[in-house]
Amino acid sequence: MREKILVVEPDSEFQNQVADMLREAGYRVFGAGTYEEAAQYVNFFKPDVIIMELLLPDRNGVDLLVYAKEMLPGSKVIVYTSMKGSTIEKAVKKKGADGFIRKSGDIKKDLMTIFAKGEKKEAQGFKGSLEGVDIIDLIQAFSLMRRDLILHVRDVKTFKEGEIVFKNGEVVDAKTGVKRGEDAFLEIVGWEHGIFEVAPLKEEPEKTIDAPVDLLLLNVAKVQDEMKAVGTKIPKFTLKQILKNLKEEIPGFIGAMIFDYEEGAPIETETILEGKTFHASATLYGAILKSVGEAMEIVTEGKEKRDELLEVTITDQNDHILMIPLPFMSYAIFILITYEGKLSEARGAVKKYLPNILQILKEREAKSA
Repeated sequence: MREKILVVEPDSEFQNQVADMLREAGYRVFGAGTYEEAAQYVNFFKPDVIIMELLLPDRNGVDLLVYAKEMLPGSKVIVYTSMKGSTIEKAVKKKGADGFIRKSGDIKKDLMTIFAKGEKKEAQGFKGSLEGVDIIDLIQAFSLMRRDLILHVRDVKTFKEGEIVFKNGEVVDAKTGVKRGEDAFLEIVGWEHGIFEVAPLKEEPEKTIDAPVDLLLLNVAKVQDEMKAVGTKIPKFTLKQILKNLKEEIPGFIGAMIFDYEEGAPIETETILEGKTFHASATLYGAILKSVGEAMEIVTEGKEKRDELLEVTITDQNDHILMIPLPFMSYAIFILITYEGKLSEARGAVKKYLPNILQILKEREAKSA
């Protein structure tokens, strides 16, 4: 499959020039001129590489960088900008940029530099996403190869960071937050959505773990089995109770709604302020209509297309709207949070109650059948 590249550039002529050169090189290329357009491409097409200008007409490009890294932790984001200054370069790299290239006026030369830098970075180590990767398989592989290395892991759901240290293939140390040793190891291995990066071990590590890798992984399996046993007992809630719980658990919560977009109507809502609804302002009203319209368009194209959609996120200067389609019928969950709120925390809270929501809606469908 051809690698997908998103070019984010407000100058349409320059954008087309970059895109044409990349297409000639065999890539599948999309173009966007604003933050909003780029965010939609990130959501729907999930590009492998994003080449982006920082100066965007509707939003700070750094916001797009952070959003792209949160949504697609395994993708590369290369800042290709006319802005100058070492401070800017350091700032965007700190935010997660995989490269920083200033426009020289020679697009072909700049693109060669972009991809050459990417190759050089891969040669120093490797990194990727835990999405679709079993971290236990990684640990077993490093153990079998008797590697000396540090496995850095960042959980994009909670933004926690941790590391597992290998010496001659044995896990000798692990730490995350205030945890150290086996407790830290068990927590890190339990992260499902994150970014990992491997770095060489350059000095003798402190040993906080004595158990062999096989015993460590046996303990992991035991903990996971215990969690599954607890998880099979789905507590009874109503949809209203679930939305009230989301209000308590999501920082920056403004409102939540479970929506039937085939009927075009909400079946349950919850808001933080008395009398405040999802249609309280023109900006918000427009954003909701846009999300509903996109969701309905997906539904009318059939189940195969609908299953490709994980979520729709719409952001303005005040709010984030997160729309998550449910995997059956025509339901979706809308979460509205303040601009300062973290989308990752909203997603985590929804995921926690998703089994309950699906169970309730399936029972609802069975009764109406």
